[in-house]
Amino acid sequence: MDPLLTPLDQVLERVDNRLLSPDADVRIWATGFPLLDDALGGGLRAGSLNLLAGSQGEGKTTFALQIARQCAKAGQPVVFFSYELEAEVLLQKMLAAECAEQDVETPASVYQVRAAFEGTDNGAGGLPERMARYEGGLDALAAVSEYADRMHIHRSTTTSTTLEVIHRTVKDVIAHHGQPPLVVVDYLQKVRPTVHMEEEQAVTHVTERLKDVAIEFACPVLSISASDRAGLEPGQRMRARNMKGSTALAYEADVVLILANKADIVARHHLMYSANNGEHFRDYSVLTVEKNRSGRTGAEVEFRKQFTHGRFQPEGTVVTEDLVDERVFVE
Repeated sequence: MDPLLTPLDQVLERVDNRLLSPDADVRIWATGFPLLDDALGGGLRAGSLNLLAGSQGEGKTTFALQIARQCAKAGQPVVFFSYELEAEVLLQKMLAAECAEQDVETPASVYQVRAAFEGTDNGAGGLPERMARYEGGLDALAAVSEYADRMHIHRSTTTSTTLEVIHRTVKDVIAHHGQPPLVVVDYLQKVRPTVHMEEEQAVTHVTERLKDVAIEFACPVLSISASDRAGLEPGQRMRARNMKGSTALAYEADVVLILANKADIVARHHLMYSANNGEHFRDYSVLTVEKNRSGRTGAEVEFRKQFTHGRFQPEGTVVTEDLVDERVFVE
Protein backbone atom coordinates (compact mmCIF):
# COMPACT_ATOMS: atom_id res chain seq x y z
CA MET A 1 0.00 0.00 0.00
CA ASP A 2 1.16 3.54 -0.74
CA PRO A 3 2.84 4.85 2.46
CA LEU A 4 1.16 8.20 1.89
CA LEU A 5 -2.27 6.54 2.03
CA THR A 6 -3.43 6.39 5.65
CA PRO A 7 -6.65 4.68 6.83
CA LEU A 8 -8.44 6.76 9.42
CA ASP A 9 -8.37 3.97 11.99
CA GLN A 10 -4.59 4.32 12.03
CA VAL A 11 -4.92 8.07 12.49
CA LEU A 12 -7.24 7.54 15.47
CA GLU A 13 -4.84 5.05 17.02
CA ARG A 14 -1.86 7.37 16.45
CA VAL A 15 -3.61 10.33 18.07
CA ASP A 16 -4.72 8.22 21.03
CA ASN A 17 -1.21 6.86 21.57
CA ARG A 18 0.24 10.36 21.37
CA LEU A 19 -2.16 11.70 23.97
CA LEU A 20 -1.52 8.81 26.34
CA SER A 21 2.25 8.79 25.99
CA PRO A 22 4.33 10.94 28.38
CA ASP A 23 6.92 11.23 25.59
CA ALA A 24 4.41 12.25 22.93
CA ASP A 25 5.71 13.95 19.83
CA VAL A 26 5.43 17.73 19.84
CA ARG A 27 2.63 18.87 17.55
CA ILE A 28 2.54 22.54 18.52
CA TRP A 29 5.59 24.79 19.03
CA ALA A 30 4.81 27.70 21.38
CA THR A 31 6.25 30.98 20.12
CA GLY A 32 6.86 32.56 23.52
CA PHE A 33 4.47 35.42 22.68
CA PRO A 34 1.34 34.49 24.70
CA LEU A 35 -1.16 36.57 22.73
CA LEU A 36 0.22 35.28 19.43
CA ASP A 37 0.03 31.69 20.69
CA ASP A 38 -3.56 32.32 21.74
CA ALA A 39 -4.44 33.63 18.27
CA LEU A 40 -2.72 30.68 16.59
CA GLY A 41 -4.41 28.10 18.76
CA GLY A 42 -1.32 27.31 20.81
CA GLY A 43 1.57 28.15 18.50
CA LEU A 44 3.15 26.94 15.27
CA ARG A 45 1.85 23.57 14.14
CA ALA A 46 3.64 20.53 12.80
CA GLY A 47 3.42 20.40 9.01
CA SER A 48 2.66 24.10 8.66
CA LEU A 49 4.29 26.80 6.57
CA ASN A 50 4.30 30.11 8.44
CA LEU A 51 5.31 33.36 6.76
CA LEU A 52 6.52 36.45 8.62
CA ALA A 53 6.57 39.59 6.49
CA GLY A 54 7.12 43.28 7.06
CA SER A 55 9.00 46.32 5.90
CA GLN A 56 12.78 46.49 6.08
CA GLY A 57 14.11 47.23 9.56
CA GLU A 58 10.90 46.25 11.32
CA GLY A 59 12.55 43.42 13.28
CA LYS A 60 11.52 40.31 11.35
CA THR A 61 14.79 38.50 12.05
CA THR A 62 14.66 39.57 15.71
CA PHE A 63 11.09 38.27 16.01
CA ALA A 64 11.90 34.96 14.31
CA LEU A 65 15.05 34.52 16.41
CA GLN A 66 13.05 35.13 19.58
CA ILE A 67 10.61 32.36 18.59
CA ALA A 68 13.55 30.08 17.77
CA ARG A 69 15.13 30.81 21.16
CA GLN A 70 11.87 30.01 22.93
CA CYS A 71 11.54 26.67 21.14
CA ALA A 72 15.13 25.71 21.96
CA LYS A 73 14.51 26.64 25.61
CA ALA A 74 11.48 24.34 25.59
CA GLY A 75 13.70 21.44 24.57
CA GLN A 76 12.96 21.44 20.85
CA PRO A 77 15.70 21.48 18.22
CA VAL A 78 15.89 24.45 15.86
CA VAL A 79 17.63 24.88 12.52
CA PHE A 80 17.98 28.50 11.42
CA PHE A 81 18.92 29.04 7.76
CA SER A 82 20.46 32.50 7.87
CA TYR A 83 21.00 34.13 4.49
CA GLU A 84 21.48 37.50 6.18
CA LEU A 85 23.57 37.26 9.35
CA GLU A 86 26.54 35.27 10.62
CA ALA A 87 26.04 32.81 13.49
CA GLU A 88 28.07 35.03 15.83
CA VAL A 89 25.81 38.01 15.14
CA LEU A 90 22.72 35.94 15.92
CA LEU A 91 24.37 34.66 19.09
CA GLN A 92 25.14 38.22 20.16
CA LYS A 93 21.46 39.11 19.79
CA MET A 94 20.48 36.06 21.80
CA LEU A 95 22.88 36.87 24.63
CA ALA A 96 21.69 40.47 24.81
CA ALA A 97 18.08 39.26 24.87
CA GLU A 98 18.87 36.82 27.67
CA CYS A 99 20.54 39.66 29.61
CA ALA A 100 17.35 41.71 29.29
CA GLU A 101 15.36 38.79 30.73
CA GLN A 102 17.48 38.58 33.90
CA ASP A 103 15.48 41.32 35.66
CA VAL A 104 18.46 43.62 36.18
CA GLU A 105 18.57 47.40 35.93
CA THR A 106 21.22 47.80 33.23
CA PRO A 107 21.42 44.67 31.06
CA ALA A 108 24.09 44.48 28.39
CA SER A 109 23.08 45.82 24.99
CA VAL A 110 23.70 44.12 21.66
CA TYR A 111 26.47 46.66 21.06
CA GLN A 112 28.18 45.78 24.35
CA VAL A 113 27.90 42.04 23.72
CA ARG A 114 29.35 42.57 20.24
CA ALA A 115 32.29 44.46 21.75
CA ALA A 116 32.89 41.58 24.15
CA PHE A 117 32.88 39.12 21.25
CA GLU A 118 35.32 41.24 19.27
CA GLY A 119 37.58 42.04 22.21
CA THR A 120 37.04 45.78 21.86
CA ASP A 121 35.31 46.22 25.24
CA ASN A 122 38.47 47.19 27.15
CA GLY A 123 38.10 43.98 29.11
CA ALA A 124 40.31 40.92 29.45
CA GLY A 125 39.99 37.16 29.40
CA GLY A 126 37.54 34.95 27.56
CA LEU A 127 33.85 35.42 26.99
CA PRO A 128 32.78 34.51 30.58
CA GLU A 129 35.17 37.08 32.06
CA ARG A 130 34.00 39.76 29.66
CA MET A 131 30.27 39.02 30.10
CA ALA A 132 30.75 39.05 33.89
CA ARG A 133 31.33 42.80 33.66
CA TYR A 134 27.64 43.33 32.84
CA GLU A 135 24.63 42.83 35.10
CA GLY A 136 23.13 39.45 34.34
CA GLY A 137 25.90 38.70 31.85
CA LEU A 138 27.01 35.38 33.33
CA ASP A 139 23.42 34.27 33.89
CA ALA A 140 22.63 35.11 30.27
CA LEU A 141 25.64 33.11 29.09
CA ALA A 142 24.55 30.18 31.24
CA ALA A 143 21.00 30.41 29.88
CA VAL A 144 22.19 30.28 26.28
CA SER A 145 24.55 27.40 27.10
CA GLU A 146 21.57 25.39 28.37
CA TYR A 147 20.01 25.20 24.91
CA ALA A 148 22.95 25.97 22.61
CA ASP A 149 23.27 22.34 21.48
CA ARG A 150 19.68 22.46 20.18
CA MET A 151 20.09 25.69 18.20
CA HIS A 152 21.70 25.04 14.81
CA ILE A 153 22.65 28.02 12.63
CA HIS A 154 23.21 27.29 8.95
CA ARG A 155 25.21 30.04 7.24
CA SER A 156 23.26 30.08 4.02
CA THR A 157 24.08 31.67 0.67
CA THR A 158 22.05 32.13 -2.49
CA THR A 159 24.65 30.24 -4.54
CA SER A 160 25.04 27.15 -2.37
CA THR A 161 22.05 26.74 -0.04
CA THR A 162 19.48 25.23 -2.35
CA LEU A 163 16.21 23.52 -1.48
CA GLU A 164 18.07 20.21 -1.59
CA VAL A 165 20.53 21.49 1.02
CA ILE A 166 17.67 22.66 3.24
CA HIS A 167 15.97 19.27 2.92
CA ARG A 168 19.15 17.36 3.70
CA THR A 169 20.06 19.58 6.66
CA VAL A 170 16.65 19.22 8.27
CA LYS A 171 16.90 15.45 7.83
CA ASP A 172 20.34 15.45 9.50
CA VAL A 173 19.06 17.51 12.46
CA ILE A 174 16.19 15.06 12.94
CA ALA A 175 18.61 12.13 12.86
CA HIS A 176 20.80 13.87 15.46
CA HIS A 177 18.03 14.81 17.90
CA GLY A 178 15.46 12.13 17.18
CA GLN A 179 12.67 14.67 16.77
CA PRO A 180 11.62 17.26 14.18
CA PRO A 181 12.94 20.81 14.59
CA LEU A 182 11.51 24.24 14.12
CA VAL A 183 12.86 25.31 10.72
CA VAL A 184 13.51 29.03 10.21
CA VAL A 185 14.40 30.45 6.79
CA ASP A 186 15.70 34.03 6.72
CA TYR A 187 14.55 34.72 4.09
CA LEU A 188 12.44 32.92 1.47
CA GLN A 189 13.28 35.04 -1.57
CA LYS A 190 16.97 34.24 -1.05
CA VAL A 191 16.41 30.52 -1.59
CA ARG A 192 17.17 29.50 -5.17
CA PRO A 193 15.84 26.50 -7.11
CA THR A 194 18.42 24.19 -8.67
CA VAL A 195 17.40 25.23 -12.19
CA HIS A 196 17.03 28.80 -13.40
CA MET A 197 13.53 30.27 -13.19
CA GLU A 198 11.98 33.70 -13.46
CA GLU A 199 11.42 35.39 -10.10
CA GLU A 200 7.71 34.68 -9.72
CA GLN A 201 8.09 31.08 -10.84
CA ALA A 202 11.08 30.61 -8.52
CA VAL A 203 9.23 31.99 -5.48
CA THR A 204 6.27 29.72 -6.24
CA HIS A 205 8.56 26.71 -6.49
CA VAL A 206 10.43 27.54 -3.26
CA THR A 207 7.19 28.18 -1.36
CA GLU A 208 5.74 24.86 -2.45
CA ARG A 209 8.92 22.96 -1.57
CA LEU A 210 9.15 24.56 1.89
CA LYS A 211 5.58 23.48 2.49
CA ASP A 212 6.63 19.97 1.43
CA VAL A 213 9.49 20.07 3.98
CA ALA A 214 7.01 20.98 6.73
CA ILE A 215 4.67 18.15 5.76
CA GLU A 216 7.34 15.50 5.15
CA PHE A 217 9.15 16.07 8.43
CA ALA A 218 6.07 17.00 10.50
CA CYS A 219 7.65 20.24 11.64
CA PRO A 220 6.74 23.93 11.44
CA VAL A 221 8.60 26.04 8.89
CA LEU A 222 8.82 29.73 9.75
CA SER A 223 10.04 31.75 6.79
CA ILE A 224 10.65 35.46 6.60
CA SER A 225 9.34 37.06 3.43
CA ALA A 226 10.50 40.27 1.78
CA SER A 227 7.98 42.84 0.59
CA ASP A 228 7.70 44.35 -2.86
CA ARG A 229 7.96 48.08 -3.49
CA ALA A 230 4.27 48.67 -2.87
CA GLY A 231 4.69 47.18 0.59
CA LEU A 232 7.49 49.63 1.34
CA GLU A 233 5.72 52.85 0.37
CA PRO A 234 5.24 55.24 3.33
CA GLY A 235 1.72 55.29 4.67
CA GLN A 236 0.65 52.03 3.07
CA ARG A 237 -0.09 49.07 5.24
CA MET A 238 1.62 45.90 4.07
CA ARG A 239 -0.60 42.95 3.28
CA ALA A 240 -0.07 39.42 2.01
CA ARG A 241 -0.34 40.63 -1.58
CA ASN A 242 2.72 42.82 -1.00
CA MET A 243 5.01 39.88 -0.33
CA LYS A 244 7.61 39.81 -3.03
CA GLY A 245 7.42 37.35 -5.87
CA SER A 246 4.24 35.33 -6.14
CA THR A 247 0.62 34.91 -5.12
CA ALA A 248 1.64 31.38 -4.04
CA LEU A 249 3.09 32.90 -0.87
CA ALA A 250 -0.33 33.78 0.50
CA TYR A 251 -2.06 30.77 -1.00
CA GLU A 252 0.33 28.04 0.15
CA ALA A 253 1.05 29.42 3.62
CA ASP A 254 -0.94 28.15 6.58
CA VAL A 255 -0.18 31.28 8.59
CA VAL A 256 0.72 34.78 7.39
CA LEU A 257 2.02 37.25 9.98
CA ILE A 258 2.69 40.89 9.12
CA LEU A 259 4.90 43.13 11.27
CA ALA A 260 4.43 46.88 10.94
CA ASN A 261 5.58 49.99 12.77
CA LYS A 262 2.54 51.14 14.72
CA ALA A 263 3.14 54.79 13.83
CA ASP A 264 2.89 53.90 10.12
CA ILE A 265 -0.48 52.15 10.29
CA VAL A 266 -2.41 53.82 13.11
CA ALA A 267 -5.36 55.90 11.92
CA ARG A 268 -4.59 59.55 11.27
CA HIS A 269 -6.84 60.96 14.00
CA HIS A 270 -4.76 59.18 16.67
CA LEU A 271 -1.66 60.96 15.38
CA MET A 272 -3.35 64.35 15.22
CA TYR A 273 -4.68 64.30 18.77
CA SER A 274 -1.86 62.42 20.48
CA ALA A 275 0.89 64.02 22.51
CA ASN A 276 4.08 64.49 20.46
CA ASN A 277 2.10 63.62 17.33
CA GLY A 278 2.13 59.95 18.29
CA GLU A 279 5.91 59.57 18.42
CA HIS A 280 5.49 56.97 21.17
CA PHE A 281 3.76 54.73 18.62
CA ARG A 282 7.17 54.20 17.01
CA ASP A 283 8.22 52.19 20.05
CA TYR A 284 5.74 49.47 19.10
CA SER A 285 5.30 46.99 16.30
CA VAL A 286 1.88 45.66 15.38
CA LEU A 287 1.69 42.00 14.45
CA THR A 288 -1.32 41.13 12.34
CA VAL A 289 -2.41 37.53 11.92
CA GLU A 290 -3.54 38.00 8.35
CA LYS A 291 -4.15 34.35 7.59
CA ASN A 292 -4.52 31.38 9.91
CA ARG A 293 -5.87 28.02 8.84
CA SER A 294 -6.00 26.72 12.42
CA GLY A 295 -7.42 29.61 14.39
CA ARG A 296 -8.49 33.23 14.40
CA THR A 297 -7.66 35.52 11.49
CA GLY A 298 -7.32 39.27 11.84
CA ALA A 299 -5.88 39.41 15.36
CA GLU A 300 -3.81 42.58 15.87
CA VAL A 301 -1.34 42.58 18.75
CA GLU A 302 1.31 45.16 19.60
CA PHE A 303 4.73 44.45 21.07
CA ARG A 304 7.15 46.97 22.49
CA LYS A 305 10.49 47.01 20.69
CA GLN A 306 13.69 46.46 22.64
CA PHE A 307 16.06 46.32 19.70
CA THR A 308 18.91 47.61 21.87
CA HIS A 309 18.67 44.23 23.56
CA GLY A 310 17.80 42.19 20.48
CA ARG A 311 14.21 41.41 21.43
CA PHE A 312 10.57 42.36 21.65
CA GLN A 313 8.77 42.42 24.98
CA PRO A 314 6.80 39.16 24.75
CA GLU A 315 3.91 40.41 26.89
CA GLY A 316 2.04 42.21 24.14
CA THR A 317 -1.36 43.88 24.23
CA VAL A 318 -4.31 43.84 21.88
CA VAL A 319 -4.35 46.96 19.69
CA THR A 320 -7.11 49.34 20.80
CA GLU A 321 -6.54 52.18 18.34
CA ASP A 322 -8.05 52.27 14.86
CA LEU A 323 -5.61 51.12 12.20
CA VAL A 324 -5.50 51.75 8.49
CA ASP A 325 -8.55 49.91 7.22
CA GLU A 326 -7.90 47.28 4.58
CA ARG A 327 -9.31 43.82 4.06
CA VAL A 328 -7.20 40.96 5.39
CA PHE A 329 -6.38 37.97 3.19
CA VAL A 330 -9.29 35.57 2.67
CA GLU A 331 -8.98 32.26 0.82
